[in-house]
Amino acid sequence: MKLEELLQKIVHQENELYNLYKLGETFATYEYPYLIEHFQWLASEELRHRNTIEKFIGEKTLEGTVIIDYVDSLSLEPYFQDERADPQTLSDLVLEALIREKHSYELYKKLSQILSGSLSEIFRMMAQEELKHAYRLKIIYEGLEE
Repeated sequence: MKLEELLQKIVHQENELYNLYKLGETFATYEYPYLIEHFQWLASEELRHRNTIEKFIGEKTLEGTVIIDYVDSLSLEPYFQDERADPQTLSDLVLEALIREKHSYELYKKLSQILSGSLSEIFRMMAQEELKHAYRLKIIYEGLEE
């Protein structure tokens, strides 16, 4: 996998999460209006992540970094095998989002360990944000079961 392909897949992954959260917002509108703001916040976070990666692509920020030496050996394919989600309920949506957030966390954590300096910090921060998203989703899911 080439660096450009990796970044495009990350953009796709962030976009899929964004779409899930917008769908969650729609589900919440009819079933759990108090959750609308949570899904709006989650969507905005994923949009910000996508924009960050798109900026890396546009500015060629990661070219010339050590990540290029590792792209083929990172074993990243499992993170990108999530198919397009088609949740029928809000519970299904939250479970799907939890899986994707876990994949994003693991990917960003791996990238933060390979890179150094400010790029490492950016990916570490994004990994921590994915953990926050997963925690919020877990709370939402537990609230749906009650």
